[in-house]
Amino acid sequence: MKIKTLVILMMTLLLAFSFNFDIANANSFKEVKIVNSSSTVYEKSDTNSKVLGTVEKGTFVTLISKEQNAFSRITYLNSESKIIDGFISDSVLEDAKYTIKIASSKSGLVVKEMPSLKAKTVATLQNKMVVKDFGSVGDGWSFVQYGNVIGYAATNFMSTSKPTTKYVVSNLVVRNIASPSGANVGELSKNEAVSVHSTIAGWSYISTLSYEGYVVDSYLSTKSPNATTNSKPSNSSNSNSSSSSSNSGKSYYKNCTELRKDYPNGVGVGHPAYDSKHDRDKDGWACER
Repeated sequence: MKIKTLVILMMTLLLAFSFNFDIANANSFKEVKIVNSSSTVYEKSDTNSKVLGTVEKGTFVTLISKEQNAFSRITYLNSESKIIDGFISDSVLEDAKYTIKIASSKSGLVVKEMPSLKAKTVATLQNKMVVKDFGSVGDGWSFVQYGNVIGYAATNFMSTSKPTTKYVVSNLVVRNIASPSGANVGELSKNEAVSVHSTIAGWSYISTLSYEGYVVDSYLSTKSPNATTNSKPSNSSNSNSSSSSSNSGKSYYKNCTELRKDYPNGVGVGHPAYDSKHDRDKDGWACER
């Protein structure tokens, strides 16, 4: 069990540190937009400021922030392959349509700053990671997003999602990345059905009519709440099994006060002492301080 727990923790750390650090900045979640008509880009959120250029209709842009005067700060790749950082009118920006894709390369999906092998690498996403594919930009490249990682990836290194249905065991937070530090994009209710597109390191990417994002997989079940199921084992049976466990810690704890006597910092998903009832914020870590 200790080896299994160590493996899960190592995979979680790898997920957290194998990407650009901007990915975990949940308070500055970026969005991909598309320009619905050609528009001028300014150096500041003021039409009297310096003109940086013109962004053409149909161009993908990254929305950094919205200003209070009907302007938005964006970045985009211009016709001269230069990244422009400036301000544009909110009225020309629309949500960009996308398809859910799965990173299919065993060596990882490399996301580039520009659609070129020679371009700077923004991040390398693990195999089976889910990305939003906003469409082809030509020459075998697609414009993609994972959390705050936005850039260009090889189209043939991604596969179409084939989701399966699971059900929520208890109220569950949906995050924009596979990490407890991800932005909270919504909450799911107990027994709600979700489509699971991929699972990696204890996190599943799900979609519903209302939300899309990552959730802790241990809070999902393949069993429909409407189906007849066996009752959950009683606490007494858990207590009996825990009595035969090693002296370093039990596998069942009545509450967090009792658990912290053996594990002062709490335990994560996959640990034998982990219990969802002790994980009140549903972040995959129980009884953290």
